[in-house]
Amino acid sequence: MKHAEILLTGIVQGVGFRPFVKRTALHHGIKGYVENREFGVKIVAQASKKSIEEFVKDVLNNAPAVSTILTHSIKYLESELPDFKTFEIAPSKKKGEISALIPPDIATCDKCAQEIIDKDDRHFSYPFTNCTNCGPRFSIIRSIPYDRKNTTMKKFIMCDDCNREYTTVADRRYHAQPNACPKCGPELQLIEVVDENPVVTERRERAFDKTVSFLQQGEIVAIKGIGGYHLVCNALNKEVIEKLRKLKYRPQKPFALMARDIDIIKEYCAINDSEKEMLEGQQKPIVLLGKKKYALENVAPGVKDLGFMLPYTPLQYLLFKHFRLLVFTSGNISEEALENKDDSAFRNLSRITQYYLSYNREIFNRIDDSIVTYAGDQRILIRKARGFVPKPINIKKGIDKPQIFAAGADMKGSFGLTKENIFLGSQYLGDLVFNSNTEFYRESLSYFQSIFEMKPEVVIADSHPNYFSTQFAKEFAEEKELPVHYIQHHKAHIYSVMAENDLENVLGVSFDGTGYGDDGNIWGGEFFIIKSIDCERFAHLNYLPMVSGERAAKEPWRMALIYLFKYFPDAIDTIIPTATFPQRDMILHQLLNDSVQLQTSSMGRFFDAVASLIDVCHYNSYEGEAAMKLEAFADENFSEYYNINFDKQQSLIEVALIIRGIVNDILDDRSKKYISSKFHFTIARMVFDLCKKMKKESGIDSVALSGGVFQNVVLVNMIKRVFYGSDFKLFWNEKVPPNDAGIALGQVYSFLLKSR
Repeated sequence: MKHAEILLTGIVQGVGFRPFVKRTALHHGIKGYVENREFGVKIVAQASKKSIEEFVKDVLNNAPAVSTILTHSIKYLESELPDFKTFEIAPSKKKGEISALIPPDIATCDKCAQEIIDKDDRHFSYPFTNCTNCGPRFSIIRSIPYDRKNTTMKKFIMCDDCNREYTTVADRRYHAQPNACPKCGPELQLIEVVDENPVVTERRERAFDKTVSFLQQGEIVAIKGIGGYHLVCNALNKEVIEKLRKLKYRPQKPFALMARDIDIIKEYCAINDSEKEMLEGQQKPIVLLGKKKYALENVAPGVKDLGFMLPYTPLQYLLFKHFRLLVFTSGNISEEALENKDDSAFRNLSRITQYYLSYNREIFNRIDDSIVTYAGDQRILIRKARGFVPKPINIKKGIDKPQIFAAGADMKGSFGLTKENIFLGSQYLGDLVFNSNTEFYRESLSYFQSIFEMKPEVVIADSHPNYFSTQFAKEFAEEKELPVHYIQHHKAHIYSVMAENDLENVLGVSFDGTGYGDDGNIWGGEFFIIKSIDCERFAHLNYLPMVSGERAAKEPWRMALIYLFKYFPDAIDTIIPTATFPQRDMILHQLLNDSVQLQTSSMGRFFDAVASLIDVCHYNSYEGEAAMKLEAFADENFSEYYNINFDKQQSLIEVALIIRGIVNDILDDRSKKYISSKFHFTIARMVFDLCKKMKKESGIDSVALSGGVFQNVVLVNMIKRVFYGSDFKLFWNEKVPPNDAGIALGQVYSFLLKSR
């Protein structure tokens, strides 16, 4: 007989891992124990060497689907241990610094979903049903090890029936920490705010029934979910949707939808296999799907996609016994932080609704719904949050390096922390110009540092001196007497792709709306040759004056005017008439006097300008609106393109011919579909042509593409088509968003390469 110590790290707590290990051990005739530790899971196994090896192989190959094993080791013990009589789950221990990881919140499994509609089951209609395979995790965990006492379920003492499930090894609720039932678990409360005073008017089933009635009557109800509140209303009631738009300050931005089942979604959208798998999987994010013509136009005006998700909590399953389709949008005033605490929700959402379906379990970590889209089978994360956070990303070059705090960027706030070779990125934190989001940033950083016992030794920030994240990083470093390093925004975008794919030499294409450049201008249409730590800016869109500063990003007509002034001034009166745009002449005066100091090479602003030129969108009521509405007109199978000039001596991509071609097409009365398609394909050709030039100079054939512009599925698919059959290998972000929320990973990787 042998004794072996087996150590496992990764997401191995809170996913039914110890019960799985016990069942597997008993199957192989193994005696000993398994316990949660500060690093993950420790197993002591007693059996023949052959049995132990087969047991370990079984554990590694058949671990619970929601787990992630990052490392494993096995050591045979020389010292004699007492013989074990059976295999047990031992109490959790913590003897050193925490390095264990915790799981994300997991969508309700099929078995739990079936139980809540089974009148003969004791979980019938219980909105907090869960098991080891599903339910809240990240949102309720206060500390590690992951035991009930360390979660917001601590105050709910299990009844005899729940305790029996919890202690029966064959039961799927064996050691399910949030296990509960109507006798002993959380309960629903319907709260109505009357004269600014919240009052509990109904509880349990009556609270639920009244909520259903309110929604059927066309009311907006704030419903507490796993990670925060949603604002919910009837998706087929145009009047209530318009009311929600007005009260939420969201005049055009699409609302997320939740449907009863996949067949209902198919009534409104086309769905491929990858999209279906994501909709029905463990994460159940919002998936952006190509809508059928004019489908629910008031929910997502002017864009090509609808954002759909399926029920992922028992409460949502119960709701959809009464509804086919509901708006399920984030519970906040537009752009502000998600509401997760009752008192704050009552106060901040009271202008939108007086009705709140809540419950008496605390949300310890707020986390919004993730958003995903697909370019064919390629997954593109738009918002990384519920279901994806805090899953780790392995960085092979991180071993034996100092712990890092990467502050990220501001537009899509998300920081990152490292320990050894693990990168942990925060959930989506919103635009950090809003105070509620900066508080969310601080709150989340404090949690990540505490629960994972992370003690950063190095700080990295964006080079933009006025970002909140940069200022915060600087103050954090000064307070803790740590070195702080800065990396340019668009370089970090490319390094994030390199980190995901363990690359060192790439041709980088970084397209977004804004980012502080090394020369003090606003970059965003950049081509790089990167050889490890050496990063050459090979080319960029030609600079244009950034008249009006940030207002140019909110009002695309201003960028359209600037492009016309530069390249086709004779068309200004036709396309940007003073009668429609009264501030036009003031901007022209600035341009004529050449008084604008700030310049931009932004591809995002170029998309904005084209959207305005062809009368698709002149004002952005939300970030990316003009580009999204321009994309809606584009045919990804289109193959005509405008001409481009490349000035190699000055490293400039001249777009004069593109603008002149677009204006001539407008004057020739070409359709918006034709011009948008031609423009998109022109950008795809631009990427290919510049990569050929960079490859000729560098010999590199790996291309990394990142930045918010690459959330555009039409452009991504066109680029893939143009590159098809070439010698190039394309790499994209898939584990982090290509927008600013992925910046922290790039900040980390650039430092790791430099510190080798």
